[in-house]
Amino acid sequence: MTFPLPTGDDVRALSARLVSDDVVVIPVRHHSPACARAVTAAFERHAPSRVLIEGPRSFTGLVDLLCHPEARFPLAVYAWSRPAGRSTAPGEGHGGYYPFCDYSPELVATRLAHAAGVPVAFCDLEVGEQAAAASSAVLPGAGSLLREDVYAHSRSLAALAERLGCRDQEDLWELLFEAGADDGLDAHLDRMTAYCLLARRDSTDAELDRDGTGPREAEMVWHVREALRARQPGDGPVMVVVGGFHAVAMPDLLASASARPNVDVGAVEDGHALVRYGFDRLDRLNGYDSGMTSPGWHQRVWDEHLRGAAADTARVNATLTALLDLAAELRGRHGSPVATPTLAAAYQQALTLAELRGRPAPLRSDLVDAITSCLVQGDADVEGLVVATATRRMLTGDRVGRVPPGAGTPPLVRDTLARLRELRLDTDAIEPRTLALDLYRSAPHRRTSRALHGLALLGVPFATHVAGPDFVRGRGLTRLQERWTYLWGPSTEGFLAEVSMLGSTLDEAVEGRFGSLVAAATEDGRTPRSVDAVSLLAQGAVVGLHDRTAPVVELVRHALGAETSFVDAVHAVGALALLADGREAVESGRLAGLTELVAHSYARCLYLGAQLRGDEEPPEDVATALARLRELLASPGGQDLDAAPFWELVERLRHEHTRALVRGASAGLASTAGRLGADDLARDVAGHLAGSIDAHESVGYVRGLFATARETVWQDSGVVSALDSRLVDWDQPTFLSTLPDLRLAFAGLTPRETDRVAGAVAALRGGERPDVPVRRDVDEHTVQALAELSQSLVEVLERDGLGAWVATGSPPLRRSHP
Repeated sequence: MTFPLPTGDDVRALSARLVSDDVVVIPVRHHSPACARAVTAAFERHAPSRVLIEGPRSFTGLVDLLCHPEARFPLAVYAWSRPAGRSTAPGEGHGGYYPFCDYSPELVATRLAHAAGVPVAFCDLEVGEQAAAASSAVLPGAGSLLREDVYAHSRSLAALAERLGCRDQEDLWELLFEAGADDGLDAHLDRMTAYCLLARRDSTDAELDRDGTGPREAEMVWHVREALRARQPGDGPVMVVVGGFHAVAMPDLLASASARPNVDVGAVEDGHALVRYGFDRLDRLNGYDSGMTSPGWHQRVWDEHLRGAAADTARVNATLTALLDLAAELRGRHGSPVATPTLAAAYQQALTLAELRGRPAPLRSDLVDAITSCLVQGDADVEGLVVATATRRMLTGDRVGRVPPGAGTPPLVRDTLARLRELRLDTDAIEPRTLALDLYRSAPHRRTSRALHGLALLGVPFATHVAGPDFVRGRGLTRLQERWTYLWGPSTEGFLAEVSMLGSTLDEAVEGRFGSLVAAATEDGRTPRSVDAVSLLAQGAVVGLHDRTAPVVELVRHALGAETSFVDAVHAVGALALLADGREAVESGRLAGLTELVAHSYARCLYLGAQLRGDEEPPEDVATALARLRELLASPGGQDLDAAPFWELVERLRHEHTRALVRGASAGLASTAGRLGADDLARDVAGHLAGSIDAHESVGYVRGLFATARETVWQDSGVVSALDSRLVDWDQPTFLSTLPDLRLAFAGLTPRETDRVAGAVAALRGGERPDVPVRRDVDEHTVQALAELSQSLVEVLERDGLGAWVATGSPPLRRSHP
């Protein structure tokens, strides 16, 4: 149901219809202190006989826990729905959070009703029903069950924010509702009605259908009618606390004859759990679309309200305490001196800014502006960053909730805790623990590794891999141990609840997430890159899903068959060989068909290599790939491969490839393998460094040669003498243009090898190796700039008739070798 642009009369008429002797509808914004105060005022004025709250109807069973005296907020209900009796396939499960904090209107209504002995119930569709009712998947993964993006997308509200001089719609909300005077419930309802009508009129019927608004509102209305039927003579009205977007449609829906929606979700398992939550996750700035910006700031204002302060006074007091706490953090954590007069100036400026901007009390933006103006005294990019970070931390707050006794634990959390304790990991520590796992010699350590990698795959913040072999990315595989740091915290439980829809056990959840990765890689029938497919296979082995990787093995085979890049194919076969080499660490022997897959991918590399002629791929990458293939043949994973076709490929590239760098790399490989004699290599070098060859091609050949056989530079290959001859023949501009590539060619040499080259050059010139101090604090850009400056100086001297000085001048003016 959408609305035309409302007039003042429309707003007042609808606002009046929200309150009657039978039904009192309180439109709220989730996590708004102003709306929480309105709920309190409405409860005291109307003394309802029943209270209905927007939220999945199964949450009614949590009312006693939400009102438990030992419950500390913020807490959240995580609800999920997944197919019954099996792991969740990609796209099948749905889940979402319903957070509560002290100033959430829904929690305030629940507590008031519970304390007064008034029946309270939640009245929305369940999570799976909400997803099924929508024409688009509005709850993929773990979204929010309190979606308020309709306000952020409202063009009318954006225009209003601009007209009132507000930076954004958060600023607008705070100005209109949170900072205003306590002018009574009726005025608040009028403002809320106007605000929500503006948002509702900007949503089309198609948009409402896409997110399932119609069935959800029909469900809420059905519960209201049932509550009305249950009233006894003399009972107070039914109070309905729902998001303002739905509230403005409620009077017309109650007057209609709409039926309860029938949403078919099939055979599913529904569940929910009350879990700890933190202000960091509640903050809108951290991605929670339905949150209020800076929950710690609003908590300060709410606490002042509970002490009896009026709305404007509460904000003034909160401004002062916020500044004092910020100063304490800057002094304590960052060692930044904050003088008391500076704090006083910031406090006064916040009040003055609010007054100048026509606001009854400081908004959050006024406070931030005052802090930036008064506390950032130094470099804005240094000290300013420290102050900004501390300010955001202070405004967000660090409060973490506590679940009351009897709340129970989600099955996945229970299973994970049991698994970790079985693996002798401390889940009760308050400081991070370190862990070293010997993957090659200890089966229990391998089981621990699989569990930790599984949690990492699920995105659960528990353990961090800090060192050791990484078979998925092919890094650090020479290391024998994995090293981790781990700590069980509130966010660990929250994220485990979040992925509960994937399964009730850790194994089920990991298998479900791995299946979603495979599905994403093959979405719309596409074939992934061969490297990505191999990474998936390695991921399956790392988390222990060896028996579930047969489809991935076939996927790798298809990806290699479709691969058109020689370089990528070499990366893939190298990763497969490394996976095979990790037989003990990841139990790769359990991967059916891995040996055949290595052979298949090797054959694909040879086929693609035979197609190389020139610039199909960067020559540097081709050279590196050739060296990796040579390493593969020398490794345990490639010991059964036939090396002859590879050397045939190397020989063809040495003669036929159009890029000298690839020819040089091929010559280097053949030389180190004893397949190219010293005399043949010397002729190859001499031919590429002859005066008829382009200077850049000559240097490219040298780069390729040194990349695969750097020892040739000091051996009797003729490289030093041939390169020296070319350098003498080049003019200064040619030398300068090739200098960067020359430096790259020699960059791979160790300091000792560099000294041997210097000795060879000195011997060639008939002298001893100069004992020149080596400067290692000068980068290549500086060297290049100095060389160009030297050339400019030579040109100036020659222009002034002093060219003879160049030929007989000091060494800095003569050409030098790189």
